[in-house]
Formats: sequence, C-alpha cells, structure tokens
Amino acid sequence: MHTKEQKLIENSDTRYIGFLSRLINFLEDVLEDAECETIYVSRNIMDHGVVEPVYIKPINCFYDPAESTKIFADEWELEGLITISHGDLDFKELYYHIPRVYSLGIHYMLKDYALKTMASHREYYFAILFNGKAFLVEGEKNQVFIPYVRHCLSAHTHPARIAIPSGQDLKTITKTMLNRGFLHAIESIGQSLVFYRIAPFTEDDLITIMKLGFLDDYREIIDTFRKLKSLRAMVI
Repeated sequence: MHTKEQKLIENSDTRYIGFLSRLINFLEDVLEDAECETIYVSRNIMDHGVVEPVYIKPINCFYDPAESTKIFADEWELEGLITISHGDLDFKELYYHIPRVYSLGIHYMLKDYALKTMASHREYYFAILFNGKAFLVEGEKNQVFIPYVRHCLSAHTHPARIAIPSGQDLKTITKTMLNRGFLHAIESIGQSLVFYRIAPFTEDDLITIMKLGFLDDYREIIDTFRKLKSLRAMVI
C-alpha cells in the first residue's frame, strides 16, 4: 500500500513570503482606507528576512493614515512593527519581489517533486499560509485535492514537461487571488509557469480569466495575462 507523503515546512523563505504577503495586504488596506496616492516603504524591506520595524511613508492621503495603520496592523498581525516615518521605495515593487523570492528558493525544491510526478503521475500540492508556515501533500494520479485553507502562495506539480494550465488550474488561481493571495505556480520538469498578483484582484480580471478557453502556448498565456490589470504570468 502506497503511503502518501505529507510534510509541514517552515524556513526563511516561507516566513519571508508570509510576512511580505501580510505587509502588502496591510498597505493595500491603508491606501484604500486613508485614500492615499501611494505608500513608500524603506528599501531594506527587500533584504531577505523580516525587517523590524517597517518604515512607511503614506503619500497625499485624504484622511490621516495613522488610525488606518493601527487598525490594519492589528488585523494583519503586524502590530508593533509599523512606523510612519520615511520610505524610498513604492510599495508596488513588493508585488514583484514575491515571485522573485519564490523563483530563487522554493521553486528548486518543487522541481524535485516534479521529477517524482513525472515518474509516478502523482501530483504534489504546496502552500504557504499567511503566518509563514507551509505544507506539502501528495495527491492522486494526475490530480490533487485538499480542503481549502487560506494561503498567500501555492504551487502544484504537473506530470507533463510543459506546464500548461487546465480549467481547474485557472479556478485555483482565481480562488487564491480572491482570498488575497499572491502567487500560484505550475511546476514541471521543463519550464514552470508562475501566475502572480501585481495589484488588488479586480472583478474585470476575474471575468476575463473565467472566460478563457484552452491556452496551449506560453507566449499566448503571458500576452493574455499582460493585458490584465492585476495579474501577470511568467515562465521560470
């Protein structure tokens, strides 16, 4: 009888991605609530690891951002870490930092599982929760189903050499983004495909994705997602 692999994972990458995800969602909420033009953060937040404190500089806010900062710091478990002071980096750059961190670390770990999937056709599913803890589970042949747990990043392995998203994959991507997650990757032994958020997920983008037919070419997928307001796709 085959014993399915299941493991809990926590390391510097999972903790950092969880932290960045909470921070970006916090900044989105402050931006909307205080009606700011944008928010700058201290550039050292781009250094790998959790930076304490986080310095932010809200720009041209209609309302005082101090109250919004307090409310949403508590909501996103950043209490005591946020200081309104200075900043030299537009927080929108952080959206692109999450796929960068993923591609330099976790991506390579999942490549090993993609090899297992190629051999057995059993897919693996990986997810990072907002608290920085992660899990990996082995599924069935050509599919993996788990009870939904809110997460900021997820990935699954693909038995083919080319990671082309299925209709179910697109549903998984939209569900992740609707729950304010940031990234879903399809990992194969060849090139892998990463979908990531660059702004709050919009209703128009949701409708566009759900209307997509079968896309079987990387260039077509990337071009399609480049036209969206809140999502992008890239090959790694």
